[in-house]
Amino acid sequence: MFSQVFSVLQVGYKKGGVFVEKHNDLFSISKEIKELAPSFDCIVQPYRDQLWQYCRKLTGSPWDAEDLLQDTMLKAFSSLSRIGQTMNAKSYLFRIATNIWIDHFRKKSPQLLDMESEKIPDRDLVPYSEVLESVEILVHQLPAKQAAAILLAEVYRFTIRETAEIIGSTEGGVQSLLSRARANLKKQKAAENPFQEAVLTDDKKQVIQQYMDYFVKGDFKSIGELLGNYATNEVVGQGMDIGKTQIRKNSMGDWGSSTAGLSAELAFLWGRYAVIYTRDAGCGPVLWDIATAEIEDGKLIRHKSYYFCRGFLEAAAAELSIKLDTEKDLFGQEWEKIKGETC
Repeated sequence: MFSQVFSVLQVGYKKGGVFVEKHNDLFSISKEIKELAPSFDCIVQPYRDQLWQYCRKLTGSPWDAEDLLQDTMLKAFSSLSRIGQTMNAKSYLFRIATNIWIDHFRKKSPQLLDMESEKIPDRDLVPYSEVLESVEILVHQLPAKQAAAILLAEVYRFTIRETAEIIGSTEGGVQSLLSRARANLKKQKAAENPFQEAVLTDDKKQVIQQYMDYFVKGDFKSIGELLGNYATNEVVGQGMDIGKTQIRKNSMGDWGSSTAGLSAELAFLWGRYAVIYTRDAGCGPVLWDIATAEIEDGKLIRHKSYYFCRGFLEAAAAELSIKLDTEKDLFGQEWEKIKGETC
């Protein structure tokens, strides 16, 4: 009964005084939104690298940084219709990223949001030069508002007024946050290994190894057999295929022309197991892509590719001591100001 009702459900709205009927299908709206995306990308692209670095410093993890970046871009784009005034793009992006991070801590552990304390004597404040030396290592250990304040004001050089606007505080409140943040940085010591060892059972490793072998061989039929019925394949920042049928139809068609000459290995990177794809560029291996894979009941149920995430891949290439593949097919997109050539 209900399925029959949904199959014929239509939504109506008034446009210019005329009642317009629309089918209950979000795909038509998604096509309209895609037409607006290039204009948005053109405006925010100059700030994307700085924003990714800010997200990494806030979270302390490149994995979480990429998630925060994508959440920020999604919310920034989806909120455009609610902007009723002139807005500086850089401040707009940093404000959204900061609010998402603070909201995350507010839900997870409210007591870690700010950690109010007594006024700290000036003699106990760490010098500015020492702040810059330690902030990248230690800032993710600070309460969320302190971390945001010290990064915005002392690393990205926003004024006190701009910082107050971004985090939703007052200028006096920002000064107080900075004082406490500096004092906390002075007390803290960097952990030898901030990333906790992940656990991956042997049977799950075996399935991932099968997937990697099939992928580099271009054996997508066998990959299809590894997929769970409700598997998802996400290309971060680009889109997602949901369900085995859709993945076979879309994702595998894209993979088919690009896997020749690749190698893959399972590695432990920043606290997570990841599939590292490299290509032989004639001067040694270069980083082509990084992906994560989740296995349940012997089936691949979630695959996530960071193929287009330049900031993330640059950081990974540095961590792995290899160069980034700057000559791979970006399917019409461009990477500006790549740090170094492939060879």
